[in-house]
Amino acid sequence: MLTIPARPSRPGSGPGGDPAFHRAGTTVLGPRRRRRPRRRRPLLAAVAVALVPLAGLGLLQLWPGYLPPPSATRLVVDGYACQSPALVDPAGRVLMPFWTVRALFAPGLTLEAETMTAVISTRGLTIPMASAQATEFVNRAPVDLRLPVTTDASGALYVPADFFAELLGFTFSYFPESNTVVIDRLGLTVETVTVVSSPAFLRETPSLLSLRVSRLEEGDVLRVYDHVGSWLYARDTLGRLGYIPKKATAPGPPVTNRREERPVTLPPLADRLCLVWEHVSTANPDPARIGEMPGVNVVSPTWLHVMNSDGDVYNNADTAYVAWAHERGYRVWGLVTNGFSRDRTRNFLPDPALREKIIRQLLIYARLYRLDGFNMDFENMYLDQKDDYVALLRELAAVARPEGLTLSVDVTFHSSSEVWSRCYDRAALAEVSDFVMVMGYDQHTAGSPVSGPVGSLPWVEAGLERVLEEVPASKLVLGVPFYTRLWAEEPGRRPTVTTYSMQGVQDLIAEKGLTPVWDAAAGQNYIEFSENGVRYRLWVEDEASMAARVTLVERYGLAGLAAWRRGFEVPEVWEVIRQGLGLPED
Repeated sequence: MLTIPARPSRPGSGPGGDPAFHRAGTTVLGPRRRRRPRRRRPLLAAVAVALVPLAGLGLLQLWPGYLPPPSATRLVVDGYACQSPALVDPAGRVLMPFWTVRALFAPGLTLEAETMTAVISTRGLTIPMASAQATEFVNRAPVDLRLPVTTDASGALYVPADFFAELLGFTFSYFPESNTVVIDRLGLTVETVTVVSSPAFLRETPSLLSLRVSRLEEGDVLRVYDHVGSWLYARDTLGRLGYIPKKATAPGPPVTNRREERPVTLPPLADRLCLVWEHVSTANPDPARIGEMPGVNVVSPTWLHVMNSDGDVYNNADTAYVAWAHERGYRVWGLVTNGFSRDRTRNFLPDPALREKIIRQLLIYARLYRLDGFNMDFENMYLDQKDDYVALLRELAAVARPEGLTLSVDVTFHSSSEVWSRCYDRAALAEVSDFVMVMGYDQHTAGSPVSGPVGSLPWVEAGLERVLEEVPASKLVLGVPFYTRLWAEEPGRRPTVTTYSMQGVQDLIAEKGLTPVWDAAAGQNYIEFSENGVRYRLWVEDEASMAARVTLVERYGLAGLAAWRRGFEVPEVWEVIRQGLGLPED
């Protein structure tokens, strides 16, 4: 475990003398300018003399005023204030300055400028897993872990506090009342005192003439980090640092900082799986903006990608999203891709050592982010990689299952394409996985030479029947689209397409004053209009088309349904899915 010294080596410096820290109250009051003596009037002098015994310390308690609150979020590590501020984004995520983390916790932390990722090696660290088997496996060899770097308006670099808290062993809290982020290292024992007189004040410097930092009441508990004569240097419960007279306190028991393990308790999966994929390209969504999704029991964010031929995994996961999902009763299956690159995949997939490297990274990310499983979405692979892909899934399953992780894999319907269909050994993948998601869409892709639906009902049903010859219905999950395509047809030219969400289609219908008609052959509504010699055609994805797809789950006894992707749906479609799958409301 990486540690930093508990106390500064000299006043005004941080642990180990690091300049990233400064001591609260190191500013020294300068000498006052001399003034000419003024003649005091006898009456005023007599009044002043009479008031002094009555006021006493009371005047000092009323003066001077309070230290202004920080304009930027203060970052406090144990008993020291960092010079660089922390950052709290609109979703409430706490971010720490990259260079502060590197200087104080992780000297091996590097910045990969091309991908704007922070990279840290697990060399010298021990990652505890749930099972002894996985613990031995992930610590057998070091790997590099990656996470995105955020910049503020000034260009300063920031990294998520939660990632390093789990990895390097500290806790953190944000106190909006004081606009302060507090970092406490695990295992550090700190002296405490209790305030015995009220009111009392933390002050900027050890002087009754110093500005007040905070007001304290009798019974308040402070963490003490130094003794300075008759004063204590301490931290209050909102992370504010300052000095308090010893006589205003009584000794308390020492405290040792420990992490509170909060076990995740999720309801058992219903008889039917209802998964929605969460598309994440760069920034993660603000969970507060995600509406109700009745019936959903699994979310799968597109977080993990094998980014190069060396088997390095890019990570875009977010603990705030995981915490939100778990509070809602959703399991979180991190989606893992090969970047949809055939050549990259051919370089790493046949190599057992690189497969092991990938699996090691995935297991560590699952531990750090408290994932509940993985959804493997490798696409666009050479035909001769079919057995290598099965080997990757088999090897991952062997160490993932003892960790309680669910393993699912995405496949396409059968076609003649070697790289999009024949590269999957569906029967073997089903044998080593818990679920197989069949992507029941893209019958007509964006590059199709003819217009058509993304997945007509007869095409989906025929594809299901073929896959069911190799995959048990109890493991097969039907993938459905929340999107469709508007086709623009001009004589003598290949049609061009624009992708539309469900709401986008409804807006288009209202804008053009169209009336959808039912296309019995496709099993969905259809609209068409012409403008400037161009014919526009669109097969509508809506509640009606979704109801028809959901009936296939019941008819064939499938394990459930998975939708691509959240944000493309209209809210009403969730109730159609929930009722069709027979799932509870909560």
